[in-house]
Amino acid sequence: MLNRGHRLTLPELLVQKTHLNWYAVTTIFALLLLASLILIAIAADTPISKLGGNFWRTGLQGPAIIIYILIIFPVLTRMGDKAVESIIPWVAMSQEEMAELEIKYRVPSRKWETISLSIGIVFILLLTQPWKGAIEPFYVFLLFTEIIMFSLLSLLIYYGFHNARYMTQINKKLKLDLFNLDSLVPIARWSLSISLAFLGGIALSIIFQNIENLKQWQVILIYIIIIFSTVAMFFISLWSTHIAIVNVKKQELIMVQEKLTRACRIMMQDVHENSNANNNYNYLFSEVAAWTLYERRIRETKEWPYNAGIIRQLIVSIMSSGFVYVIKLLWGNFPSI
Repeated sequence: MLNRGHRLTLPELLVQKTHLNWYAVTTIFALLLLASLILIAIAADTPISKLGGNFWRTGLQGPAIIIYILIIFPVLTRMGDKAVESIIPWVAMSQEEMAELEIKYRVPSRKWETISLSIGIVFILLLTQPWKGAIEPFYVFLLFTEIIMFSLLSLLIYYGFHNARYMTQINKKLKLDLFNLDSLVPIARWSLSISLAFLGGIALSIIFQNIENLKQWQVILIYIIIIFSTVAMFFISLWSTHIAIVNVKKQELIMVQEKLTRACRIMMQDVHENSNANNNYNYLFSEVAAWTLYERRIRETKEWPYNAGIIRQLIVSIMSSGFVYVIKLLWGNFPSI
């Protein structure tokens, strides 16, 4: 495997340039955003005590989601590394082939990272159209935080597809033991962590949303679409692993059925030719029974790398987002609640 430094993402590379650790930079950035918002509040024409909850709710939404993304980013990265490391023993490739595959598919492309960042920036600019409004410090701050937020979200989406592509290539070379699929659980945990990260972002967004907005059917529909997309993302990220398991099962079943058909034919031939020599074909009965049992075990083997606990966590997280939505409606506007 390549050294981690050879495949640093663009945010990791920028943090490395500061010679500080990730969470130190995150803390400093959070303090700068908070200090900027406080300074804007102090400099506003309206006294800071009369700015109202809407000012702080709107102003803190972007920074809160940005810091949330920065906190979970290294967690997702570590889980992705563990997921890949967990299946390396099952990959039928030499170290040289693995290194070549990693260079080609796992090292992030600076070009596509830049494109992803640009997409996030263009999206928020088209959405907000800042050139049509007045240039005020508060709205400049909102635009600045929204650009960072959507750029980071765009990067996360790119990294998700990038890693899924790498896993697809790895899964093509997997030599699986159908009766020991627990080795693939880290892949499912990684996919779960990505889904949970987005669900956590949804819950955080709901907390900072205006009550009136949350009651609009368009907003409700958007949240429902995002939640369903997040669930779809979980299964899509596991799709290549699922296909790998299914292909191994098909190969094993073809082999078993050939063995079973051959054993049954020999047994029936012996029965007809040696009807009085029961002991001569008893071993064939045992062989047929063994292959039949093996076939049943293969068919009963799960075809997805997750377990019941992972699915339960996904369901609970989805329900938690709905719970936050209901509590927000019942509790009232933030932060006056």
